[in-house]
Amino acid sequence: MSIGLAVLLVILALLTGIAIRRGGQDFAPAFKRAIEQFAVLVPRMICALVAAGFIAEILPSEPISRMLGDGAGLVAIPLAVLVGLIIPAGPVVTFSIAAVFSGAGASDAAVIAFITSWSIFAMHRIFIFEIPLLGLLFLRIRVMSAMALPFVAGLLAIFAT
Repeated sequence: MSIGLAVLLVILALLTGIAIRRGGQDFAPAFKRAIEQFAVLVPRMICALVAAGFIAEILPSEPISRMLGDGAGLVAIPLAVLVGLIIPAGPVVTFSIAAVFSGAGASDAAVIAFITSWSIFAMHRIFIFEIPLLGLLFLRIRVMSAMALPFVAGLLAIFAT
């Protein structure tokens, strides 16, 4: 068992204890909702991880290593930011792709820039949610205020290692 999973299980146990202590009547609907979410998300995660496994087999590691690896230098960061921008997937697939990139020889800086870019600027979220719900002015302000973050994260990763 990984340390992260152990920490999550301890937090879950603590929150469960707090919910039970506050009153059992509030715990039952929360537990039911957790089971419902588990039943919905686990099949999706299994499918996404299988898809990521196929992606790992399909993607050639040599071009990834050449374009995103340590030998690519600073050029790898903008390329990784661009790839993160256009990945139309949820976190399970995106982090699996990041793991594939890392395993294929991509530098830590490129993987961090990729994940940061996807987290902030994923185009599918911009077109599906942000523009229709918040408008272009909000999008422009948000993009201008956060544009440098993936690049800064990649550069910090270079200097941190």
